[in-house]
Amino acid sequence: MKALYQKIRSLDGKPYGTYKNLATREWDFGDFVLEFIHVQGDPYAPASRVLLRAKLATLGYAPEWGSDFEHRLALSDFLYRRLGRMVQERYPGKDAAVVFDTAGPEMLVRNSLWIDNGEIRACLQVRLPGEGRKIQAELAAEILTMVMPDLVAAGLYYTQGDEPAMQRHYRVLAERREILAQLDGRGLCAFVPDGAVLPRASGLSEMPLEGAVPFAAPAELAVTLNACGREIRGMGIPKGITVITGGAFHGKSTLLQALVRAVYPHVPGDGREGIVVDDTALRVGVEDGRSVRGTDLSMFVRDLPGGISTKDFSTLSASGSTSEAANLLEAMEAGARTFLIDEDSSAVNFLIRDVRVRKLLGDEREPLIPLTDRIRSLASAGMNFILVAGACGDYLDLADNIIVMANYRAECAKSTVSSWKAEGLIGSTVNARPFAAYMQPLQKHVRPASAVERQVKVKLAGDSLLQIGFLVADTSRLVTLVDKQQRLGAGFMLLNMLQNAASNTAEGSAPAGDSVAGVAQKLCDVVCNVGFRNLPQGMSREMSLPRAVDIACVAFRLNGK
Repeated sequence: MKALYQKIRSLDGKPYGTYKNLATREWDFGDFVLEFIHVQGDPYAPASRVLLRAKLATLGYAPEWGSDFEHRLALSDFLYRRLGRMVQERYPGKDAAVVFDTAGPEMLVRNSLWIDNGEIRACLQVRLPGEGRKIQAELAAEILTMVMPDLVAAGLYYTQGDEPAMQRHYRVLAERREILAQLDGRGLCAFVPDGAVLPRASGLSEMPLEGAVPFAAPAELAVTLNACGREIRGMGIPKGITVITGGAFHGKSTLLQALVRAVYPHVPGDGREGIVVDDTALRVGVEDGRSVRGTDLSMFVRDLPGGISTKDFSTLSASGSTSEAANLLEAMEAGARTFLIDEDSSAVNFLIRDVRVRKLLGDEREPLIPLTDRIRSLASAGMNFILVAGACGDYLDLADNIIVMANYRAECAKSTVSSWKAEGLIGSTVNARPFAAYMQPLQKHVRPASAVERQVKVKLAGDSLLQIGFLVADTSRLVTLVDKQQRLGAGFMLLNMLQNAASNTAEGSAPAGDSVAGVAQKLCDVVCNVGFRNLPQGMSREMSLPRAVDIACVAFRLNGK
């Protein structure tokens, strides 16, 4: 610390760019090491990034907290939230000198704080002070040699009172793992425990609604699972086709949305932390105007007028039904096996086809094949559908199970699958396109935006338009990407994959036959182990880890500007 203080003081009044001299070495504070990942070029540039590294043992943590993924995720998430509170209390203003992003209710692998090889790594944004374009050494020394040690002491050190909260974090993850392991053997694709709180405080909040009706499983779907030595009763949603129905404002979409968000573990107290769903699950809906490149839509769209084949379909602006067909087929290609669909966010002519219109037009004048004609065949091939239907009554005849929501309480209605006409399929599965073949045409767009830039930039325009060099992907309808950090995480993961596409390698190994999702999964496995530090530019921005299935779905939306 003394060496850093002296170095900063020696820079007083010098040109602002001289701050870069601080990045030439690591600075030892005794209990932790401070390192500059990025030093801003002027006071108005994006903030500098400072990495704090400390051994778990030095901060007082038992070795078990670095022993496996769940312990590391539990402690990382706990410390991330506590450090974030400390920073906000110290610097509550908009133009704060130190910034550390807040987290939603999901427990995610985040590059801003992760545990790797027995070491905590916390990365903060620091706006280095300057007057005009001159260094203000006194203020800089205060931030770096006084505030940083205070934040480590308050935010990262172990105290005896932390143990219960840390164990609650870990228990959520451990129980989730054990329940996930039981779903397949019990013939289930999802589980909602009794007592879960599904409604949120508002449409703009992820906080649980105060006074909400706690969930209770209907007797017909009630199951009891054992996790971490305790029995947990709740509603098991069987594999196959499940329809959630009921009147408006009675909780249909609330239940579906809780299942959508349950692809990630949630913090204790969220109300949804016990909900578990097949970890490949994706929400599928309409996405007017999305780009599609080389996707085989023939399962849902026959050849178009003029003899245009749909077996290798591309467009820069898909229609509603075409976009939803592409979303479902690409989700299957990405490895999803459970699909969450709400009729309110779907194209009607993708979901159903009115019997009178069918009789009038026949198949020869209607290229669209509705999901009602395919869903039983897809279910027979191992796909699961959980579908909210308040108006599309056709699905009641196709469902294996029907859940009726009334005043936020679930009831089970008897279902008898009818002999609904289901068109025969050549194949009920989707062939995954090889990674290299799909990615290589995008290579020419992966380049710096100007001659002065040394790296390809990954950024967001607004909250959801992802840009990788000259490639863009609208991620606004990929609702399992829960925040900006996950969208940036998908972007940097894809940048790594794209830059290695020519040699068919990502992080060292990607056989030519690997799919996009397969390569993404290998990269995700690396990040789960060591964090983002080995990923090029992996520490340059705040980002969190998406699932491989989500990264693949972003890849399918990429197109050149």
